[in-house]
Amino acid sequence: MWTINDFPAYGMVSCWSTNGKQACPYCMENNKVFKLTNGGKASFFECNRRFFRTNHRYRKNIKDFFVGRVEKDVAPPRLSSEELHDVVS
Repeated sequence: MWTINDFPAYGMVSCWSTNGKQACPYCMENNKVFKLTNGGKASFFECNRRFFRTNHRYRKNIKDFFVGRVEKDVAPPRLSSEELHDVVS
């Protein structure tokens, strides 16, 4: 059966925690989450830049993103359905 839903509903349907350090079901432990200084909440700010092509202009943009930081990391490997099943079970 297929469903179309937003991220919080995805968590309810799949019993996946959509908050905290491992909220992204795609990145899992390969995420780049950091804790905010004052609140201690997990932040995924700018984690998406590593999914761009290696020659994309946003990867080298140091003015509009973290100042002075060029994104050099690559996206985490895409898991097959069998690998994903082994990880979550």
